Amino acid sequence: MRRPPASLALRVYRLLLLALPSADRHRAALDLEAGFTECMTRERARLGRIGVVYAAVRIFSDTAAAAVALRMDARARRRVQALAVQPSSGDSAMSTLWQDVRYSVRVLVRAPGFSLSVVAILALAIGASTTVFTVVNTVLLRSLPFPQPDRLAMVYEAIPGALSGPIGFSAPDFKGLEQRARSFESVAAFGNRSFELSGIDQPERVTALRTSAALFSVLGVPPAIGQVYTREDDEGRRPVAVLSDGLWRRKFGADPAIIGRAVILDRRPYTVLGVMPRSFVFPNRGPLLNNAPADLFIPISFTDSELNGFGSMYNNSVVARLASGVTVAQADAEVRAVAANLVRDIYPAFMREGGFAVSASAVPLRDETVGRVERLLYVLLGTIGVVLLIACADVANLMLTRAAARGREVSVRCALGAGRAQLARQVLVEALLLATVGGAAGVLAAYLSQASIAAFAPPSIPRLHELSLDWRVLLFAAGVTLLTATACGVLPALELSRRQFNDSLKEGNRGATPGVRQRRIFGALVAAQFALAIVLLVGGGLLIRSFSRLLAVDPGFRAARVLTLSTSLPAAAYARGEDIREFYRRLLEAVNELPGVRAAGASTDLPLSVRERRAFSIEAQPAASASLPHVVAQAWVIGSYFDAFGVALKRGRFLVDADSAQSEPVAVINETMARQFWPGADPVGQRIKWGGAGSRAPWMRIVGVVGDVKQGALNSETVPQTYTPWRQVSDQMVAENVVAIFRSMKLAVRTENDPLSVASAIRDRVHALDPSLPVAQMRTMEMIVDESTAPQRFNTTLLGGFAGVALLLAAIGIGGVLATGVSRRTQEIGLRMALGASRADVLTMILRQGMTLVVIGVAIGLPTAFIAARYMSTLLFGVGPHDAITFASATILLVLVALVACYVPARRATRVDPMVALRWE
Repeated sequence: MRRPPASLALRVYRLLLLALPSADRHRAALDLEAGFTECMTRERARLGRIGVVYAAVRIFSDTAAAAVALRMDARARRRVQALAVQPSSGDSAMSTLWQDVRYSVRVLVRAPGFSLSVVAILALAIGASTTVFTVVNTVLLRSLPFPQPDRLAMVYEAIPGALSGPIGFSAPDFKGLEQRARSFESVAAFGNRSFELSGIDQPERVTALRTSAALFSVLGVPPAIGQVYTREDDEGRRPVAVLSDGLWRRKFGADPAIIGRAVILDRRPYTVLGVMPRSFVFPNRGPLLNNAPADLFIPISFTDSELNGFGSMYNNSVVARLASGVTVAQADAEVRAVAANLVRDIYPAFMREGGFAVSASAVPLRDETVGRVERLLYVLLGTIGVVLLIACADVANLMLTRAAARGREVSVRCALGAGRAQLARQVLVEALLLATVGGAAGVLAAYLSQASIAAFAPPSIPRLHELSLDWRVLLFAAGVTLLTATACGVLPALELSRRQFNDSLKEGNRGATPGVRQRRIFGALVAAQFALAIVLLVGGGLLIRSFSRLLAVDPGFRAARVLTLSTSLPAAAYARGEDIREFYRRLLEAVNELPGVRAAGASTDLPLSVRERRAFSIEAQPAASASLPHVVAQAWVIGSYFDAFGVALKRGRFLVDADSAQSEPVAVINETMARQFWPGADPVGQRIKWGGAGSRAPWMRIVGVVGDVKQGALNSETVPQTYTPWRQVSDQMVAENVVAIFRSMKLAVRTENDPLSVASAIRDRVHALDPSLPVAQMRTMEMIVDESTAPQRFNTTLLGGFAGVALLLAAIGIGGVLATGVSRRTQEIGLRMALGASRADVLTMILRQGMTLVVIGVAIGLPTAFIAARYMSTLLFGVGPHDAITFASATILLVLVALVACYVPARRATRVDPMVALRWE
């Protein structure tokens, strides 16, 4: 049975009523239904079915419009309730917090300039903090990537009275230690060596590590694929190799079939046994010796000359794994006792009778790896912490200023029932939102900057290949973000909770002068910023002064227009000493014939990187120098070496081609050696020899004295040095030297113009003599000098940059505070000018207020900087931590920048029109 149209329309109408707010529907539903039925009945009687349809359409549309309007009114009422921050008793804490977050988002979106400024400041500060902490975490906090790394130790030798500081082990001394030490579970020797890798598309020089077979068990790292070599491989001198993951991927396409195949090293096949994991990088950059990460590993296979090299060839590093329950201190005591008896137990009689002695020490591998950069990284972490505090003060000032500008809004909310705690919570939520966005941006910046850090940082900072954002970094970033939000929001929140809101409602002008309390808070924050900024400026200034002193050091040679390169002749192709001599003779002749070449020479080591140290004795020892350590830096030279580097001749003559194996052995010494060992006398004509007084080495006559040339970094001490003719080295030593120093010569070429302009021609001359020979490390000497100062440049750039950022933030802070003050004191300034104050008076007043805060900050910061500077003493060269010029310069710079920052708002204050200001509302 069909229902009448009125009945169907009523049912539709009831469904439409569900769109009304529930409160309105429950209150008026029955009346609305009765009215609808009456209207339908009337229209049906008057117009029939058409009247019913017309009335239904009109009523349905009116009801829908009313539902929309009523719901909008309900939403407006809820918005007012949210503005008043008055949750009902049934609301949970989470819903209240969510309400605060939504309101804060709307407020911050409506103030994009303020929000973006705060986020940018916090992203810069938190990002820099996270970046520095990433480095600190990787280098200092994260354990070395080996099982039980606290059980790993480095062992060094020393020669009392001869060499100051630790040195490597000679082969016989290592064997003696390996057999006698009981504190170690296992012990291994290793040393870097360069090889020619050929049999590939483009031959190149690679860094190999000659190691004891025990190295892999000492470090506790198995290969990723294949196996490592054994003690039998080492003692049997088998040509086998283990590849690093990097070389395997770079040169062999990560092909697992490389296992069992041969790679060509120095034109000799080595069977590949295995590939190490990607995470395995050894050695690290930190230790004193043999600190170049290896591309591949080969057995150390000590030669007979090495095993009989008592008192020489101290070029092997030693790493050991402590036995269970043994401490490093106990191992150190044992190796000292073992070393004290080595000479008595294994050395030849003439060395025992000559009083030769050795010592040894053990140190944790972790300390040896990172100990030299630990202070630097903690200084950088403290520095960036100061920058973060300055940024927090800046943001707190911005939020205080904005809170004051929102006085009427907050007053309305308070009048509607919001409590002071609720208002303070709202400010803290806003600060947390801003800090969270800034922190997220900062973490992203830290993540993206990892590759740049690894490229920019000097090699002296180890483990940078391990940089990553692990859980410690993310936890640090979260903690810094939370602390930043608290530091930025607590003062505005407290200040807001203290305000008298009735005054704001009754206030009739926008230019009311801030209260004394608020001005004091602004002033305290600005003074704190400048106190912190002066600390960083002093630190940055000390490093800048130190770096300028370093650059002013005379290296003893002229670096301009000098090109250097290195080659190494493989034993398989150059087995005899005369073959090696002939190659370098022909190469120097070919290079000297090139247009634009003024002089060419070669040496076993270049200036700034002289590694070889030798003990020597003097034929007629002066009594004044008898007690000095008789150890010198030594370089073997050929060709026009001194002319190529522009080394000054002080007395006698240079080495010449006539100084050959058939002539008297000769040597040239530096000024430091002449001054120390022949004080007040001329050493030319005196004779020295290698080894002690009982040594069988031939006597060498000193034929010249040259100016001091730095053997290490520019900030290192110049030590006595000798230069001897490479031509006077025996053919056997040239061919069989275990570390191949006579095969791996470094060429130096002085040119008339840009040295790189002849680089390709020199490479062509090398390949004309041997097409398969790689040319490595082709650099100008100026590049090498720059590399030697890279650690100091890194320190100066970072700390100086952070100091500049701190100064900029402090200047923005004081400028912003004064600008806000001028804006809010427009009426006061206008009244002063109306009563006779000149523009100069107003300018002076504003400048005095700003500079007073600066002076207070400097007065607090200078003593702090004086104390903090002592912690930087090990990072400085040629300047003391309390250098008066640096302190004065930093103070003057800060005052000048602050003066400029204060002048801008002060100048604005002088442009106030008194009549406009007095009428201003």
